[in-house]
Amino acid sequence: MHSIWLKGHRNKQKRKEEVLGARWAFDLLREVLNQEFRKDAVRDYEKPNWAERQIAANEYNHALDDLIKLITLEKEK
Repeated sequence: MHSIWLKGHRNKQKRKEEVLGARWAFDLLREVLNQEFRKDAVRDYEKPNWAERQIAANEYNHALDDLIKLITLEKEK
């Protein structure tokens, strides 16, 4: 679990239990984000702005990865 979930809360144990109680929703959300929101690589090299579109897709996917990391409650290995 990312420590941001506990930041600013006095009763850390209670907050941890609340967040862990939502694990099922985070698991469903992670599945939807990976299946429906991940951008594919840009392979249309004939268009002059293909590199910029690829950069945008990469940045979008990086932000998506940050969100997925936040909602992944298991300890990182």
